[in-house]
Amino acid sequence: MILEGEDHSLVKLICQKIGKLIHSKNNVNMNLPTRNGVNPPTTTTQNLPLPPPPTKMRHMLPTISSLKNFLPALTFLVAFATVMTVLVIHMNNTATRHHQFLVNMSRDNEFLGVAQDNPELITYIREVHLSPAVEPHHKPLETLGPFPTEDTAYIIKLLNNKKEGIFVEAGAYSDGKVSKTEYLEKRMSWHGLLIQPEPTHYFKLKRHNRGRSLAIHACLSSTPYPKEITFHQEDRDGVKINQIHTNTVEDPDWFNTRVKCFPFYSLLLAMNISSVDLFILESGGTELQVLQTIPFDRVSIDIINVQIQANDSEKDTIKKFLISKNYTFTQSFNSNHVFRLKHSQV
Repeated sequence: MILEGEDHSLVKLICQKIGKLIHSKNNVNMNLPTRNGVNPPTTTTQNLPLPPPPTKMRHMLPTISSLKNFLPALTFLVAFATVMTVLVIHMNNTATRHHQFLVNMSRDNEFLGVAQDNPELITYIREVHLSPAVEPHHKPLETLGPFPTEDTAYIIKLLNNKKEGIFVEAGAYSDGKVSKTEYLEKRMSWHGLLIQPEPTHYFKLKRHNRGRSLAIHACLSSTPYPKEITFHQEDRDGVKINQIHTNTVEDPDWFNTRVKCFPFYSLLLAMNISSVDLFILESGGTELQVLQTIPFDRVSIDIINVQIQANDSEKDTIKKFLISKNYTFTQSFNSNHVFRLKHSQV
């Protein structure tokens, strides 16, 4: 069919419009309206990167075997970090506890509310601290000579060679070797209580197998109530009780341990006795304070052998105190001073 005139022009115009429409569709994306009426941004298809082929994508992803090879290293790093964290926390806590321990070691605990005749205290001493003065698991130590010490021989004469007497010896085996009452027990059938606060000497005390007597690892309290103190020992100065250096917490030259101290009267009650034939007192400088805790109206002590290493004024003070308690001074042997009760009965 042949188009003429206006029909031919109309067909030509339509063809031009269709050609332009096809050309624009090949170069740009049509901006299609969304449901909300917002047109998405247009992008040219020529600038978009082509996706890699499937084989190349598989090489880019980690495989199971590569993850297995990396797992031990990852586990080590996690474990190392955990251990280091725990170690740092533990070291910090240990340092804090150690410092607090040293601070506590420099303080005395005084049980002010506990009377020396408190029934619970007496039961505690009897059931926990008193024990036979023997050590069956180690070779016994034999140091008994054929004769008593000089002051013990003098006391035997004062008591007219008394058999089966009762003694309390504070500071027994202070040198680890000698006890003034060993002869009385093994040759004259005495028995009593041996007191030693120093741990090593206390262990040696029990190795002497004083089977007729009791022993206690403690010291005599300088107050009429029990207390717990720091026990200092230094090689060059020997034993010191309750003497705190200003640098105790930081001083590595001191060996410190805790020791309980009980009143003399409490120990007698724990042993169920109120009468003693011989009291030997060696307490490292607190002899006067120990004597002042004794209720002399409740107990009878026939002879007191007290070690006095203080100056002359301190010796006079102890002598005057015992004289006021109805004792008389009889004899001295170096630093040991013997006092006897004027009337043996209370």
